[in-house]
Amino acid sequence: MKKGLILTLSIGGAIATILVSVLIGVLIGNADLEENYTEDLKKIKAEITESEKAAKEEGEKLLSIQNEMSSTEEKLATETQKLEEAKVKAEEVKKLLDEKENVSADIEKLKKEKESTKKEMSKLEDDIKAKKDKVSTLDDTIKAKKKEIDQLEETIVKKNEEPIKLSAGQYIVGSDIPEGRYQVTNVGEGTNFFVYNPSGLPTVNTILGDSIVGTGDFVFFTSDGDMIETLGPVKLIPVE
Repeated sequence: MKKGLILTLSIGGAIATILVSVLIGVLIGNADLEENYTEDLKKIKAEITESEKAAKEEGEKLLSIQNEMSSTEEKLATETQKLEEAKVKAEEVKKLLDEKENVSADIEKLKKEKESTKKEMSKLEDDIKAKKDKVSTLDDTIKAKKKEIDQLEETIVKKNEEPIKLSAGQYIVGSDIPEGRYQVTNVGEGTNFFVYNPSGLPTVNTILGDSIVGTGDFVFFTSDGDMIETLGPVKLIPVE
């Protein structure tokens, strides 16, 4: 019984020893596991910290990029507005250039018209000068004719007969008017005065009156068969 007990105790001691050993092993294993877990946890925490730091840096970079994008968008909007304003100004400049071309064309046209007007004015001035010269010549001629008439009137002895008044028309000498020598003078304004011989050839062709083209009175001879034509009223004064 003692052997059994001893055997039992031995077995129990062995078992206890084994259990203690196992327990000690488990405890030692658990301690190792806990130490390993702590190290892994520290590593994980460190990794999480690094990840958080990296995430924070990435977030800051993203925020910076977003700010840059916002700034870029604002610049783009500003540049777009400037571009639109530049387009409007370009259109205005184009209109001004078109107006400038039109004005330049008008100026060239006016220059040509001015040159043409100068030529016309020069021609008119030449014509005026020529007309003045002609008028001056006619004045000299009129003065000479008046002088001749004055000299002629000094030699004319008027007959003691009534003047013959003729209205505008044609008259036959010998039938309507006696032949002879007459001084014809206009009544009122000047007029054209003609005398034709029986053959129809003019022997007198003059303009009566004191106008620029008039020659004043005129003395002429007429015979039977002549025709007297006057375009206005005149007086025939018989002279010796």
